[in-house]
Amino acid sequence: MEKEVAIRVGGLGKMYRLYSRPSDVLKEMLLRKPRHREHWALKDVSFEVHRGEVVGVIGRNGAGKTTLLRIIAGTLDQTSGMVDVRGRVSAIMVLGTGFNMDLTGRENILLGGLCLGMTHEEIARKAEGIITFSGLKEFIDSPCKEYSSGMVARLAFSVAVSVDPEILIVDEALSTGDMIFAAKSYARMREIAKSGATVLFVTHSMQQIYEMCDRAILLENGQVENIGTPREVGYIYEQKVHEEMAALNEATAPSLQIGEFSSNADRRVEVVGVEICDFSTGERIHRLKDGESYIIRIMVRAREAVPSLSVGYDIRTSTGVQIYGYSTSVGGIEESIAANEEKEFSFVLRAAFNSGSYFFNVGIAENLGGAGQPTHYSMLHFVGDSIVIESTTADLFPGLVNMRGEFLGSKILNSVGP
Repeated sequence: MEKEVAIRVGGLGKMYRLYSRPSDVLKEMLLRKPRHREHWALKDVSFEVHRGEVVGVIGRNGAGKTTLLRIIAGTLDQTSGMVDVRGRVSAIMVLGTGFNMDLTGRENILLGGLCLGMTHEEIARKAEGIITFSGLKEFIDSPCKEYSSGMVARLAFSVAVSVDPEILIVDEALSTGDMIFAAKSYARMREIAKSGATVLFVTHSMQQIYEMCDRAILLENGQVENIGTPREVGYIYEQKVHEEMAALNEATAPSLQIGEFSSNADRRVEVVGVEICDFSTGERIHRLKDGESYIIRIMVRAREAVPSLSVGYDIRTSTGVQIYGYSTSVGGIEESIAANEEKEFSFVLRAAFNSGSYFFNVGIAENLGGAGQPTHYSMLHFVGDSIVIESTTADLFPGLVNMRGEFLGSKILNSVGP
């Protein structure tokens, strides 16, 4: 059964006219001759968001993310293309929209709610819940000009997420507040998503994309670079960073693969295989036991010689958190590979992970400053999610890594009392 479309964007474009000086605007109107240059913040953007789907929009500053959300929310007109939004929309674009700093927090709840399209009755019914969620009960009847910027942001976010929308559009609002409030904000966003609402939001946090989204959209220079699963788009976003590093160093542009190995004649060097084996038996495994040792073998093939080569891996959680990584360069080891040579690089890993699933990524890079400078490199080939490993442990501990903590005992330092 085909899913219902909540947001449809087709051939969307937004052009701004840029003038060298203010007087050029008047001259253009009077002389009927262009005195501006065109800047397309968005160009030929097309995608669909299905009802009940959570979609994240990522990209660097200036990629067009906020412009896109403003057009979809109806607060900005497009230059070309179409936008079809089906359902009641609540947009959190600028925290504090409608707030008056001379009024109290309680009065601003009313103003903010009205700006979001709620009725007086609806706001009155939800006011106490908003106050409780914000954690500002003892300050709620004080003027907002006495609040810190963080307190204003907390109150504004609390008002915004009190709406029961069919479509929620959020622009970077999840980063507001302290750690406790941020956790509450995440929980509320997940609650809205699970209620069946359609959620479209902009963020620079890949962890938010991994945790909350069904799909992600990567914008680059106002155009859609990629649409796919959060992990796929996340790795492509990461690839952009390596491409910029390579361009700055006038080095070979890196190659990215996800979940599989395939040969490409254009690659100078490539990873052609990886395996994790039991340290004692050499048998290939996909399950790690806490405290046991394993051998990681990475097979590399070269078409051209690389005199200073770095080979390594990292291990990440399902939300993209990197919990460990190692490479020959990090170990201060100088490696090389000759043209038309195939080599195997072996590493020892002692498992120390909590129970769960982890994603194993491998990569090779060219050292630009030798093995003594492991941060000065250019990525050549990266394979994300090359292996998914399961880790098991009998120990009970918080966090992701078992640091083998031990209790040494206790002693009385002082006795208080008669």
